[in-house]
Amino acid sequence: MSQKSYDQLLASHQGLMNGTLRDVILPSILGKEADDMLYWIGKDLAREYPVATHDDLIILTHQLGLGDLQLRRHDKTSQVWRLGGPIVVERIRRDEEQTSFGLELGFLAQEIEFQLGTVAEAEITDRHHEYVDITVKNDPKSDADSERSELVTFIHVAAPQDNKPAPQKKHKHSLLKKRKQ
Repeated sequence: MSQKSYDQLLASHQGLMNGTLRDVILPSILGKEADDMLYWIGKDLAREYPVATHDDLIILTHQLGLGDLQLRRHDKTSQVWRLGGPIVVERIRRDEEQTSFGLELGFLAQEIEFQLGTVAEAEITDRHHEYVDITVKNDPKSDADSERSELVTFIHVAAPQDNKPAPQKKHKHSLLKKRKQ
């Protein structure tokens, strides 16, 4: 690892440990087959954390440190998702066209397969400096592996505490008022 790579990972939203595992060690171990293997590892990851809704998928993707996910459009046979956010931006800047999103593709494909009950596959359809667009295609006529799908138990995702009111600064402000008196 070069000094530049070390400095970038150390200062990244991903962190040195996660960045090293995700973008240095795994590709090194997997070699030329990294993208394909990461796709299947992503599917396995989704099997560990299956979620029932798009909203839960968005939250879980963020919690796993994969980036910020948003559904752009969908119809009966496909969905277009945008994966962006600081982690994705930093990964793309660091490795540009070499940045692998195989893990994210497999993860998204498997989650959608569980949700829809039909076979699903994902691919990057648009790559930018700040995000990637991922299209997940499913075949409504092709049931997913019924044994695996029937056994899935969706997890309950802990929602972020965005609705929690901001802490009141009354005490600090009150102390200042008291000091002035």
